[in-house]
Amino acid sequence: MKTEIIDVFSGKDGREKALDLTERTAAYCGLDKKNSLHLRLLSEEIVELIRPFTGMFPGDFWLETNDKNIEIHLKTEIPMDQQTKKELLSVSTSGKNSAAKGLIGRIREMIASVTLPSDPETKMLTDEAMSLMSLGSPMGTYYSGAYSWSMKTYAASVNANSSDKEEAKDELEKSIVANIADEVSVNIVDSTVEVVIFKAA
Repeated sequence: MKTEIIDVFSGKDGREKALDLTERTAAYCGLDKKNSLHLRLLSEEIVELIRPFTGMFPGDFWLETNDKNIEIHLKTEIPMDQQTKKELLSVSTSGKNSAAKGLIGRIREMIASVTLPSDPETKMLTDEAMSLMSLGSPMGTYYSGAYSWSMKTYAASVNANSSDKEEAKDELEKSIVANIADEVSVNIVDSTVEVVIFKAA
């Protein structure tokens, strides 16, 4: 089942409708109180993840259910440029992103970098973001504007190299999303970004 689509904007516009939709979906799936709360928390996190972008670029929020998973979707168009990235992420004078704190902050920085236009000036920033997050691999050689990221793959990479990734490991351990979601995927095709959180039904 796919629910209705809710428009989500920066601030509270659409947020409460999205959370109400989440609670109704949890009831439809027969989730107990604990799992219903977890689903709501995950919806709050996905809205927060994309919130800085949706002030200018509204996002579509919906849920999908099947026998195995409940999926929380948020999809938006982000026509990114250098100035917009600076405004969204508050880049410091050193050129380092002071806003990239925690797992959600790192994912947000990755989205902002990967959606920059493909030109020599921005290529280095995109490469840095991909390296920073151990993002996975491009979808294919012929899809230069497409990219995907998996939390499971990222967590496995961090845990396998924990000696030199203590900060990333600590962020995973403290992350609400990492602790209660079964998987998170981020798919980027040019300026279209879709984030999906999977939770076992």
